[in-house]
Amino acid sequence: MSMFDVPVRIANPATGQNILVDAIVDTGAVYSMVPASLLDGLGITRKTHKEFTLADGTKKIYDIGEAQFEIQSEERICPVVFGDKDVKLLGAVSLEIFGLIADTSNQELIPTPTLHLIGLR
Repeated sequence: MSMFDVPVRIANPATGQNILVDAIVDTGAVYSMVPASLLDGLGITRKTHKEFTLADGTKKIYDIGEAQFEIQSEERICPVVFGDKDVKLLGAVSLEIFGLIADTSNQELIPTPTLHLIGLR
């Protein structure tokens, strides 16, 4: 697992209210997580909840909503977990939505390489 920071603008898609955060690109995280206080301040709606297994093996239930993420001047709606700590994570689901992967050697996000399959039907 490797981690590095990138700037991410997070917005309420309904109001446009937004914040700019430095998010940790965590290659071991599936979902993006932002402190609940920041998401609540933007008026992001809690839509559902899910049980997560944390790195130490403990299980915890977190609320999930949808926010508009802006990364590298591109905007997409992504699921976001309402975190309980001052941790801002950019996870694999958001990266997939943006078509990006983490280049951990150069600590940057790059477009997902195209796979050309010839002869498959």
